[in-house]
Amino acid sequence: MSAAGFARDRAELLGLLQTRGILYESKMQPVLSRDGTSAAWMLDSLSVSLTPRGAQLAGRCLLRLLERFEGRQLATFGVTGIPLLQSCLVQSGGRYRGLLVRKERKAHGSRKLIEGPIDLSEPVVILDDSVSSGLSMNECVQRLEAAGLFVEGGACLVRFGWLGGFSAMREAGFRMEALYDIWDDFIEHMPGEEKVPPNPSRVLPAFAWDSRRAPEGLHPAELSRQVMRRYLCTGKVLRPPSRLARPFDGRGGVWVSVRPRADVYERLARNGFWHFPGEPRGSTPHELTLAALLTAQALAEKVKAPLEALAHSSVAVTFFSPLEECTVGELDDDRYGIVVRSHERKAWMGGALPRMPGIANPWQQFQHARVNNARLEPYEPYVLYRHDVEKVVEEGQDWQPTGVPKADAAGADDLLRAGRLASRARAHVLAVLVGREVAGEPLDVAVLPAGVESLFLSIYCDGRLCGCMGGPIANLEDTLRTLAVAALHDRRFGGPPGRVEGVAVTVSLLYARLEMGTALPAEVVPAVRHAEQALMASRGERSGLLLPFVAATANLEPLEYATAVAEKAGLGRRRRCHWTRYDCSTWLCDAAGPRPLEHGLPRGEPPQSLDEAVGRLLPLLAGYLLRHHRKKGVPYAHYEPFADQLSLGLDGPRIAHNAWVLARAAGCFESPALNRALRQVVRALVKS
Repeated sequence: MSAAGFARDRAELLGLLQTRGILYESKMQPVLSRDGTSAAWMLDSLSVSLTPRGAQLAGRCLLRLLERFEGRQLATFGVTGIPLLQSCLVQSGGRYRGLLVRKERKAHGSRKLIEGPIDLSEPVVILDDSVSSGLSMNECVQRLEAAGLFVEGGACLVRFGWLGGFSAMREAGFRMEALYDIWDDFIEHMPGEEKVPPNPSRVLPAFAWDSRRAPEGLHPAELSRQVMRRYLCTGKVLRPPSRLARPFDGRGGVWVSVRPRADVYERLARNGFWHFPGEPRGSTPHELTLAALLTAQALAEKVKAPLEALAHSSVAVTFFSPLEECTVGELDDDRYGIVVRSHERKAWMGGALPRMPGIANPWQQFQHARVNNARLEPYEPYVLYRHDVEKVVEEGQDWQPTGVPKADAAGADDLLRAGRLASRARAHVLAVLVGREVAGEPLDVAVLPAGVESLFLSIYCDGRLCGCMGGPIANLEDTLRTLAVAALHDRRFGGPPGRVEGVAVTVSLLYARLEMGTALPAEVVPAVRHAEQALMASRGERSGLLLPFVAATANLEPLEYATAVAEKAGLGRRRRCHWTRYDCSTWLCDAAGPRPLEHGLPRGEPPQSLDEAVGRLLPLLAGYLLRHHRKKGVPYAHYEPFADQLSLGLDGPRIAHNAWVLARAAGCFESPALNRALRQVVRALVKS
């Protein structure tokens, strides 16, 4: 059957089910739910499938769904699926054969639970008219599996939404297909039934337009403020202007936020909407006006005196570029905001902005949007979108720094200045070590990026940490000299370097301070980007801070890192203390010159192509395997690179997996060492 023919059959069958296949409750016709309560209506597919045309259409449409399965053995459980099964068998041209699964074993005759010729070598597909709770289909599966059959999945005419029996079967590993959805294809067209909006973010309350129009050419935040103030005063919405102060790209959505000036980290209200591809939308000023209306309503619901709160607050507007469908691999948490939308339940959706507190990478951003905000089921199919973000804050007002793209990559001058700072710090350390004055041109404090509060200097010799000190910056040259002397006399790490040639330094700059308040270590972890932001814990005169790359070098999980900060302050892991968070940028300088660090390691040049990446990685991975190998055949279990420690403890299955990986690696390289390691691991496995 062609795609056009299937579409015609599906539409005709849907019309029959909508007009004849819905049984409504009446005085003469009660309708009961499974739990015995009264229902307004029910699906009555037999009124259609027991007619010649209905049976023919249902069979043809189900056969199209069955093309997605491997099994050629069909089964059904109960009465409603029998005409569907029979129609498929007759119209399949001999491709399928059928089984009927009884709900109860007959007390006489053959006493079979499963009727029909059973083929244990053929997968089974269950047919039914609908899947709601999934209890019937699950019982059918159990009886078929008890008979030794393999159940591939199920197909039905109507599923009662994704969540319930349909999703439970999918999560259990069964393939599930449905011709119609009860919400999209039936309830949407039934009078008196609750309709689920396809885009809940776009649902607007009933409101009246004001006779006044907002002035032309306003800053977006000023237009939002005027709309919110007018609505909170009169209950009416200013008519939107035709233009803003400049063009803004809000084709993917517009959101308005309100934060008190006294604490820009507290959000009083935020609301707006996304525009999905193909949805109608108005002009950007019109959409911004509606987003301000929604935010004003949210503000009125949250605070007792919304007008007063608005007067003491700052306003910001966030514009989204058109939503672009993408994969997880195409996300970039430093640039894009995202929206995750259920493929099965279109009204279920959630977003995430770039560089949110506690989110360190694109995967965490995706999980935050999918799990926390959209609340999708574990195996629920989804559509993922990305978009650019532009946030404009009311002129002259401060705003919290997250939720916006990272500033463009540093230009050549910025990189040169950062490199000069790291090189100068190493020069001071070397000068102190050899007892001389530092040579070269002094650096002015202007070399530092704006907003830097403190500087930390760490000294290494041949990869071993020798000392670390930090503090606020006054005169930059004096600060570097003071920190160099203090770090070289830091006795916590085994004393100063033994030789000048192996000396390396890192310079860490702390900026964008955020006072997080009083909390336990576990309570601050969600708001920190692990291994990227620094934490300081304090209580009274005690305080402690750990640089973020310590999480990588000490192999600390997020909670372990926060706990270590508290313990460094002498406050213990179970005591509440005050927390301060900093953004941190770290540069390394050794004999090879300066370069930035990421998670404790020097940043390398990214490959220009996949072939180049593979060419780099294969030798590294092969070397990694060999360094984990032991001549006795049993490989090391773990290697902690910063501690330079190896540990044993692999079990049999993992050793076998190691042999398999070695065999694959040996197939990629003509390496006697890999083949020798493979033979030794295999011999160790055979002996065990």
